[in-house]
Amino acid sequence: MKTDLENNKLKSGFKTPDDYFDNLSDTILSKWNGTYNSEIIPKNTGFSIPDDYFSNNESKLIDTILPQKTKVISLKATILKVTSIAAVLLITIISPLFYNASETKKTELAAMNYLELNSEELSVYEIGQLLENEDISELENELIYNDLD
Repeated sequence: MKTDLENNKLKSGFKTPDDYFDNLSDTILSKWNGTYNSEIIPKNTGFSIPDDYFSNNESKLIDTILPQKTKVISLKATILKVTSIAAVLLITIISPLFYNASETKKTELAAMNYLELNSEELSVYEIGQLLENEDISELENELIYNDLD
C-alpha cells in the first residue's frame, strides 16, 4: 500500500546526471591541480559595481545611521494646562454642592429655632405643613413605641 507522499511525487523538476556527485570532486580536482588556472575562473562574474560606489556609499551610510534631530514636545506645559483646567472644572462643580448643603443646614436650624420659640402660637396644621413624610412617620413610630411602654 503506497502512502500519500509516494502517490504525490513530482514528475518534473531539477535532475542531475547519473553518478554526478560521485565524480564531482574528481572533476574539480582534475581541473584545479593545486595551481591557479585562469581558464577555470571566468573573467566576468555577471555582477557590476557602479563607478565611485565605495566613495559615495560611505557618506550615504553615515547620513542614514546618524540620528536626525526630531521635534520634542514638552509634556510639562501640557500637563500644567490640563490639570489647571481640571481643577477649575472640579471647583465649579463641587462648590455649589457644598454651598447648598450648608444652606440647607442653616435653613433647618432656623426652622427648628422658630418652632421652639413660637411653639405655643402655632396650630397643629401649621406644624404639619412644615413636616415632611419621613418626619411624620418617625413621629408615628415614636407614638406607637411610647404607647407600648
